[in-house]
Amino acid sequence: MTTRRFTLANLLTSQRAVSIAIVALGVGLSIAFLALSGVDLGQALPALARGAVGDARAFEETLRQTIPLMFIGLGVAVGLRAGLFNLGGDGQLYVAALAAIAISQAVPIGIPFVAVMMILIVGAAAGVVWGGSPGWMRARLGMNEVITTILLNAIGILLAGWAIHGPLRDRAGGGYPWSKEIAVQFRLPVLEIGPLSIPFGIVLAGVAAIGVYVLLERSRFGLQLRTLGDNPHVAEFAGMSVRRLTILAMVIAGGLSGLAGVVELAGTQYRLSDFFSPGYGFTAIAVALVGNARSGGVVAAALLFGGLQAGASSMERIAQVPAATSLIAQAIIILLLVIARSERLSMWIKRRRAVSELLAADGEE
Repeated sequence: MTTRRFTLANLLTSQRAVSIAIVALGVGLSIAFLALSGVDLGQALPALARGAVGDARAFEETLRQTIPLMFIGLGVAVGLRAGLFNLGGDGQLYVAALAAIAISQAVPIGIPFVAVMMILIVGAAAGVVWGGSPGWMRARLGMNEVITTILLNAIGILLAGWAIHGPLRDRAGGGYPWSKEIAVQFRLPVLEIGPLSIPFGIVLAGVAAIGVYVLLERSRFGLQLRTLGDNPHVAEFAGMSVRRLTILAMVIAGGLSGLAGVVELAGTQYRLSDFFSPGYGFTAIAVALVGNARSGGVVAAALLFGGLQAGASSMERIAQVPAATSLIAQAIIILLLVIARSERLSMWIKRRRAVSELLAADGEE
């Protein structure tokens, strides 16, 4: 019978341990930055906690921030498992919300269930087109999906901006750059549970997380995606269609980001504006990386970052600390995760682990 030895090398190769350590380090560095900036931590940190989970209203705000992060984070995770990096979450979100609000104004359906299903399908389809296009360009033209998703990101956001400043602008909106609110029948319900008013979008995001888990971990298609991500040459040698898998991975990622846009529109904001997304696409990259591109990890990371974003607003209001501080923490965490997953560091850790196991085997003899 063999027992697992918990050496430093084993700990370093544990993805969960690495993610937890990096989040802790990133938060610690952010707190140090605040302290060096002269911020009163005794006032700022309690304000952050109260804004995230201090009462029912704070927890509701955390859930609202969590929903788009879950959807887009799951999409990024699907891409990562296939060896693809989808940086176009915000563009896909904006295009999906734009398509949903346009169809809601063009087709005024009166039955709530039918109306909601229609905009969910239309929005997801818009996300599929915006996310699947870089997949097709990668598979057919060899274009790097990082570059194409960034470019389409900008185009999608600018397209939405043109629409809300032009044909979809609310002329009675007092000059604000936003569209008219969607009609009541197109809105998602709110779940009243005790003192909590929980957005129904969290249920849809949970269903999406379960679906992605089954797809990636319990299906043949998921095995093929993981094989592609581990080694495209092995996938091709095994007879898998690398082009098809590449396109499908990005299609799924785009569809999930599209759902984020529709659910945010129909469940929270009810209108499209220039500030519709505070950078959900960027934060979702951190969510997927911290969650190790696995459904359960993405859900936990989305709750963490959703709480940080909700708490940051409270911290700004109470302690006069800019809410953008949470973006600094996210950037530090992403940077540390990229460093931790660099090829050279991985090789060094593997060598350390091999030496550790060899020494352990000699000790047993």
